[in-house]
Amino acid sequence: MNNWENVTLLFSAGARHLKSMNKLTLGELLLANRFPPSLFQAYEVPGDGTLKAVPMSLALDDIPENRKVILQCIRNTDIDALLPNELEAVYHAEEPVAAMFDFQWADENKNPTHRVHLIDAAGVQEIVFGKISDFLTRLSVPLPLVAGISGGGDSNTLVRGVRRYVATQNLDAAKVTCFTLIMAPIWPESAAERARSLCSEEGFEHRVLYPDDMARLLGMSESPQCLWEELSGRYTADLAHFFGTFFINLVGRAICGEVDGSHLLVGYNREDVMAELLFCLMNGRRPMPFPIRRTGATDVLMPVWDVPKSMLDACYPHYSEVNYSERVDSSAVRRSSIYYMSHALDALVPQMSMSLMTGTAKLMDELGGWQELTPIEGTPLMHTGYSNPAEQAELLSLLNRYFPRWHPATE
Repeated sequence: MNNWENVTLLFSAGARHLKSMNKLTLGELLLANRFPPSLFQAYEVPGDGTLKAVPMSLALDDIPENRKVILQCIRNTDIDALLPNELEAVYHAEEPVAAMFDFQWADENKNPTHRVHLIDAAGVQEIVFGKISDFLTRLSVPLPLVAGISGGGDSNTLVRGVRRYVATQNLDAAKVTCFTLIMAPIWPESAAERARSLCSEEGFEHRVLYPDDMARLLGMSESPQCLWEELSGRYTADLAHFFGTFFINLVGRAICGEVDGSHLLVGYNREDVMAELLFCLMNGRRPMPFPIRRTGATDVLMPVWDVPKSMLDACYPHYSEVNYSERVDSSAVRRSSIYYMSHALDALVPQMSMSLMTGTAKLMDELGGWQELTPIEGTPLMHTGYSNPAEQAELLSLLNRYFPRWHPATE
């Protein structure tokens, strides 16, 4: 049996199968071995003593049987010294669920040591929950504490991580408030059930807010459902992820105000932060602060900022899979492209995203170069200064109809 045929990729549009081996291009064959296609030149050898350059998009099936193809590594890189496709598997469990790649391109003897650590579910949870607790401990985060829990793989891990922090620091679990938003089609009812179960196990207060609850908390004149319908009608359903992030932040900060807290925990993962950083740098903008971002009177904390999405999902595989099946089947194309680039970094060079993020953070701290969020007067909103003034005024006018307590300055 061809095991290749037993692997299926699931996309939002439905099931699609991986390419069969003979349909791979020369470039894809190189990528499968962690070789960047641009590092090689491809030549076809007709057999008459000549060479003919061919593109990396040439499929293996398209190479004539009587021909050979040479993939010549170009200058400046000694592949034999780096050996990016040679991995030592280190088993930490008999039934692993996650792989952690540890690439050292040159040790003290200038030799590469590339390992993949294979870990079971208990091991993954220990790593993730420990990282969350350690993050909060380093910052000595005070209570009351508020955490947005969506029922998905990222934020779900915050519950157990915060519980470990509270227990090790002898803090009062009653001062931790978790919240989940419910509003079709963005936040399904079942998400609250998953979050409620986790919070109940750890003894945390769990608030479930439906559209009417959100409206009361935020002083809205109409339901956020109406706002979503108007905005999605104007900007299409691709707005779903932006709308979701916007409302979670607004509600979380409002709950912080109610409980007299100043710290909001969110489940931004490694690829979330890397994607945002790439977007800023590619557009000539200063990076947004991470993993702590002052937003008004609230410090928004990102305890899993350095944890890959795949590891977070492995902590609660069933919850994560169900969450994917329930998500809005739409995403802005440019947003998707930035996330694709973020994931691609570590796919070829493991831990590259961490090197870029930690290096950028160190540089921004030293230079005082982080992008500042400026309050929009009369509202709880913040901006970076990059928006078009006319478009910002138009959007503020629209929002003001739903948030009559806001009094944005008008020119």
